[in-house]
Amino acid sequence: MDSIALILVITGALCHAAWNLLAKKASGGLPFVFLFGVVASTAALPFAVWAWHENPLPLTWLAWAAIAGSALMHAVYSLVLQQGYRNSDFSVVYPLARGTGPLFSVTAAIALLGEMPNQAGWIGILALLAGIFLISGAHRIHRAATERARAGLFWGSLTGLCIAAYTVIDGWAIKVLGLSPLLFYVLCLGLRTVILAPQALRNMPALRTEWLRSRRYIIAVGLLSPLAYLLVLFAVQRAPLSYVAPMRELSMLVGVYLGTRLLREALLPSRLIGTAFMIAGIVALALFSKPSP
Repeated sequence: MDSIALILVITGALCHAAWNLLAKKASGGLPFVFLFGVVASTAALPFAVWAWHENPLPLTWLAWAAIAGSALMHAVYSLVLQQGYRNSDFSVVYPLARGTGPLFSVTAAIALLGEMPNQAGWIGILALLAGIFLISGAHRIHRAATERARAGLFWGSLTGLCIAAYTVIDGWAIKVLGLSPLLFYVLCLGLRTVILAPQALRNMPALRTEWLRSRRYIIAVGLLSPLAYLLVLFAVQRAPLSYVAPMRELSMLVGVYLGTRLLREALLPSRLIGTAFMIAGIVALALFSKPSP
């Protein structure tokens, strides 16, 4: 991985942790997701026009299928993530969401494609499972102490499933179809906003209330969210995905730190150790795991 790709990935990871922290502080639902989508689409539109002017490739039906699929999964992802932030701690939901995506991807490869990881791959899977076990608080005996953590386990894992789905679609669009990362993402972003529009616009008072209550967060998330993802897409153009994927998961440690420092969540040793386990598992899967014949 060259220095430019490394800078892109690390900056993207920091932006990703930052916008998730702000989304947690807002704790909005559909109105929040729709409004920051409008901000993001408006801000990114000039860059998409420039990308199209520089490389006016025709958009085939396969390209539009990828755009539609990614937009739908991103819409579901955004709503599920916000629900998780409403019901549990940031330092639980965020690392689980980031860590379970690769786990679901590998599980699908084993179940559907018959691929079997080698020894390093199995170590990675076990590390991810151990991280989930620790972060969710499943090792504790008293139910009352883990109520919010159990909710975080459910919503964080569901978010990870969405991440696995759109990551596969986006990788196929960029790597196989050769779409411009900037144009592809902006089209997905715009279509996601269109998908949410009918339900969001049905309740204009809720939109106005959300804007007045959280406009600082809406604008910040609307700018940081596309920036974080675009930086990773551009990094994928310069470096192998197997190197980019584990590096971007540094955002998990940043997220746990921000959750404890800025949101005053409990810095439980189990959460910190669990996050480290999940990062180690992702590195093992991405860098060392290859299917056995």
